[in-house]
Amino acid sequence: MAQGNEPGKRDEDLTPEDSSQVVRLPVEGSETENADGIARKAISDNPSIAGMPSGQEVLEDNDLESDSGAEDLGVGWDTAVGEGKRTMPMGWVAAIIVLMLLLGGWALVTLSKGAAHLRNREAVTDLEDAKLAMDTASAERWLERLEMRVKRYLQAPSITEKVKYVRDPQRVLPLMESYYLRHTLMPGTVSSIENIRPTEVGKRPFFFVEVTVEGKEEVKFLLLEDCEDGELRFDWESEVGYQPMEIASYIETKPTESMVFRVYAELDSFYSYEYVDQGRYQAFKLTFRDEDEFLFGYADRKSVGGRGLLALLQGRGKDIPVLLRLRFSRGTKSRRSVLIEEVLATSWVWSGGKREDEGP
Repeated sequence: MAQGNEPGKRDEDLTPEDSSQVVRLPVEGSETENADGIARKAISDNPSIAGMPSGQEVLEDNDLESDSGAEDLGVGWDTAVGEGKRTMPMGWVAAIIVLMLLLGGWALVTLSKGAAHLRNREAVTDLEDAKLAMDTASAERWLERLEMRVKRYLQAPSITEKVKYVRDPQRVLPLMESYYLRHTLMPGTVSSIENIRPTEVGKRPFFFVEVTVEGKEEVKFLLLEDCEDGELRFDWESEVGYQPMEIASYIETKPTESMVFRVYAELDSFYSYEYVDQGRYQAFKLTFRDEDEFLFGYADRKSVGGRGLLALLQGRGKDIPVLLRLRFSRGTKSRRSVLIEEVLATSWVWSGGKREDEGP
């Protein structure tokens, strides 16, 4: 029985005789672990702060962000670690201020120049608009004047009235009197002006006008010279296709004096009688407006007119209107062969000056 009350061998080994003599040394990190455990428990119990980083993590992130931001601005990248708070050098501050002042001044100058340019452009536009309006008004007045002259010219009841509107009236008046002895002067009323085209004849400015006349189906063609005195004058000779005499009478009588005719000329190869020498002469076929008659004209190949007319017609498939001085040879046996003495114009418009007895 006494043995059951005695402690066993194992109990003696494990249980100290005097518990008061046991000294419990603190274990390093145990309190921290206990505190950390308490903190974690508190965080887990409070969900609102469970996702927040620790203070150490916040500090580390802020340090990284400030460093990278400074390097992005170009300052603080060469400062030693741990030197304390970084500051922007005063030189950079001054440079930025100067740059801002320069940019501001440049902007003011640019805006000022832009405003001045805009004002100048507006002034130029106003002048252009005013000039355009003046040109338009002037063109309208010119067109009204042209229409009035066309009406008066075609409505003229007599030669003395009609000659007021023609070119070179002193030279042309005898031609008109001769022509209207063979043709009836018929005044006309203008229905409308269909077209107006500028052209040039002998380096002089002309206008080609297409007119419809009441009671006439065909369009009438008129040629007006813009004369140096500002007046518009009609080329009556080309309008009527003036000839010094009827073509049939000319062929029948074969006059040997020189006469000026308005013809259509084209190259030909017919050589006969006194013009059989092809080495000396160039042959042309001459036709007329509203006529079935024709002539063979021969030009000296060495003459200026002959060479020029040949050059104009070579390579062309049609005739051209020309103003020629012609004559029959004395004692000729040919009915239609004439000598081309001179090429006066490559149109039906006479722009030179000759004596009245020499015709156009």
